[in-house]
Amino acid sequence: MIFKKNIFLILSIAIFISACDQKETPKMVMPAQPVSTMSAKGEDLPLTFTYPAKLVSDYDVIIKPQVSGIIIEKYFKAGDLVKKGQKLFLIEPDKFEANVNSAYGKALTAKANFNNASKEYERNKILFEKKAISQKEYDTSLANFDSAKANLISARADLANARIDLNHTKIVAPFDGVIGDALINIGDFVSASTTELVRITNLNPIYADFYISDTDKLNLNRNIKTGKWELDNIHATLNINGETKQGKLYFIDSVIDSKSGSVKAKAIFDNNNSSLLPGSFANITSEGFIQKNGYKIPQSAIMQNQNEVYVYTVVNNKVTKTPVNISYQDNKYAIISSGLKDNDKIILDNFKKIRIGSDVQEIGSK
Repeated sequence: MIFKKNIFLILSIAIFISACDQKETPKMVMPAQPVSTMSAKGEDLPLTFTYPAKLVSDYDVIIKPQVSGIIIEKYFKAGDLVKKGQKLFLIEPDKFEANVNSAYGKALTAKANFNNASKEYERNKILFEKKAISQKEYDTSLANFDSAKANLISARADLANARIDLNHTKIVAPFDGVIGDALINIGDFVSASTTELVRITNLNPIYADFYISDTDKLNLNRNIKTGKWELDNIHATLNINGETKQGKLYFIDSVIDSKSGSVKAKAIFDNNNSSLLPGSFANITSEGFIQKNGYKIPQSAIMQNQNEVYVYTVVNNKVTKTPVNISYQDNKYAIISSGLKDNDKIILDNFKKIRIGSDVQEIGSK
């Protein structure tokens, strides 16, 4: 009897448990997650590009003599600022003055011979027309005239060269600049086009060489061509030793270096006070590019997978994925050229607790 009661009790418990299992278990409803948002607003946005740069001079040469001889004078001190045409050295001029005098004498002799041959030729020409002289006599006078003319031209050329050599004994600055230390001393013999005399460097204007990535270059070309970017008073700002200096973008090359994957660019700066020195390193910021109707959003709002770049937006209080195209970005923000429209609500935080389709509650909007 006790055994039957136990069986009945066990069956009753089993039926009760089965009935409980058949009842639907209530689902857990996740509460709406709080998120901060910003409202998208299209506007024309200025763009800046910053790169490391090196200052260089457009003229930086080592001067060599054009004639050989002994240096007898030096007219500068190392570090002087010199003007174009200013005397730097003097090579012994005596022998070159003698060469000019000799060439001048030969030119006078050639001139006299030419005048005599010319008169003789004119007389014989008249006589030949009157048949008073033979063809041979006429031909001889013509040949003498041509020879005297050629000798005169050659003598005048020798005189001109002698004068040029004499002028080259005075070595002058080829342009304005700062001059280095002399590489020779007074009394040294220097050889034409061989001996190095001194280095001179032009300081004004001064240039900044820098390199932009191939991606930036292609992006620049594409956006300007499509009209997404406009150019407005393009200029460059040099930041060196905590100071800034304004200049202009000089050029951007059209060839990508296959080894470095970069494109050379150059900016130009006024350097009247000679405060900027070639060889110095600085940062250069190029400005004047305008993104038309772009959307500026924080980098923290940008999501990316293997296929696309996107942001999370709020639509009907739910999370939606919105693919976007980035036309420009730096460490702090990105500029979106397409994918967003005005008043889109872009989610800025709490990404670990939300996913596409999640209910969200906006707790703050920028």
